[in-house]
Amino acid sequence: TAYLWVYYLCPPKMKRQLLFLTALLSLCSVFAQNNNDRLKPWSVGINGGFNFSKTYNNDTFAQNFSGRNKTGVHFGGLITYDINDNISVNSGLGFINKGYRIYNDTLKTDLKISRNIPGIVVPIGLTFRQQFNASRFIMEKMGVAMNYSFGHNNDTLYNGNAKKFRIVENSIQNLYPMFYLGIGLGGNTAKGNRYEFGLNYQQPFGREMELSVSGGEFLNKSFLLNYRGGNLQATFTYHFNFGNLEKSDDYFY
Repeated sequence: TAYLWVYYLCPPKMKRQLLFLTALLSLCSVFAQNNNDRLKPWSVGINGGFNFSKTYNNDTFAQNFSGRNKTGVHFGGLITYDINDNISVNSGLGFINKGYRIYNDTLKTDLKISRNIPGIVVPIGLTFRQQFNASRFIMEKMGVAMNYSFGHNNDTLYNGNAKKFRIVENSIQNLYPMFYLGIGLGGNTAKGNRYEFGLNYQQPFGREMELSVSGGEFLNKSFLLNYRGGNLQATFTYHFNFGNLEKSDDYFY
């Protein structure tokens, strides 16, 4: 039910990618076997996926202007400690590329300004798992993270060479805390490794930038928007159990 609810709320473009990653998860489960034993409580992992971000949803746009989702990527590494079979503590280091897109719908060409904002994220949080068969589970995630964004130069951006509208950025903070919530599906492999496919939403506590958008004749009409840095992520994660990274005694026979 939770999966169907998230699928219903996803943007159309994200629904296609969500179906693809769900198929990938199902393929991984073909190779999983009935094995609930944890070789070690510690594991290291890698993750990656795509994200959607935009300006603050409660902002009001001037007539003929609109904001749309910016698609980006993220990837990183993480370390996990299993408190028990159902609860884990997670932390790590990741790279994310997010941003925003602003459109002037009165223009026929160069009708948008698209902004990429790369950054580093350090999360720490909890994962809760509930088994629904011998090797697969559903999960929930929650926690906090620190985000550091690069490229805060109070830039002025134009819609290409036409320069029919512009955005003036006012940097407020490039280092800020966020909280995150997530849901997902996962499974255990025959060797005790773990894979997960999840949707996570990250929301900052404050604002990253204020945007002054100008248009009209001689750029004499302007309005303000806020970019907070929140984003929705679809992520695939694979955890390598520490026990599988150690040399086996059988290697020498």
